Amino acid sequence: MTLVELMIASTISLVALSAVITVYSATARHSTRQLQQAHLHQQLNGLMHLVSSDLRRAGYRHFSPGLVNPANNPFQNPVNRVRTGFYAGEHRNSCILFAYDLDQDGLAGVGRCDDGNCEPLTDDDNVEQFGFRLRGTGIQSRFGGSRFDCNHGYWQTVNDPDIEITRLEFQPRFRCLNLDDRNSACTPDSAQLVQGGIGIRISAQLKNRAATALTLDNWVRVRNDRLVAGSQGAD
Repeated sequence: MTLVELMIASTISLVALSAVITVYSATARHSTRQLQQAHLHQQLNGLMHLVSSDLRRAGYRHFSPGLVNPANNPFQNPVNRVRTGFYAGEHRNSCILFAYDLDQDGLAGVGRCDDGNCEPLTDDDNVEQFGFRLRGTGIQSRFGGSRFDCNHGYWQTVNDPDIEITRLEFQPRFRCLNLDDRNSACTPDSAQLVQGGIGIRISAQLKNRAATALTLDNWVRVRNDRLVAGSQGAD
């Protein structure tokens, strides 16, 4: 083999190797993007399932109608009902607060009261006031605190740090049924059944990659309708 033949063979080998490396590199980048996009889909669906499942429980209370006065319902207190708000600096309706009777004792718990004296119908041995909010690029879940609003209490981020939440929005929808006269609208004097649901929208993207943006929408029916005596009024 002459020197010229050796140089030609080496050149052909280098060209072939370069082509193989180029194809491999492109395939690896494409696979990485696909895996990241799949991770985003999985994260967003998991977050939507978490939020939706918890909201369905809002207003649940365990009690025996024959033994407990239905009027002594902790969810007649507006602070325990489903309501929206926002963390300081975030957009409207990016936070939702709700409660349910987690330990099935008929009370809505705030955890240990700071002064040792809880309000009536309040359980001081269990935290049962929950919430989700947008703060920065994270969805946070409430797990405690003495003040039940969107700016106070203890909150924990539930999405991965490589996922940026760009929007979180809650849209409650409630309707009132007049139990005294089904053909009439609710009045302050009528017994009422308040039914409702919540629209949820979550938008997210991979960190610093706006081209990967994804949005999910869901509608959650709150399972626990609220009975309101005529003197109580309706939402």
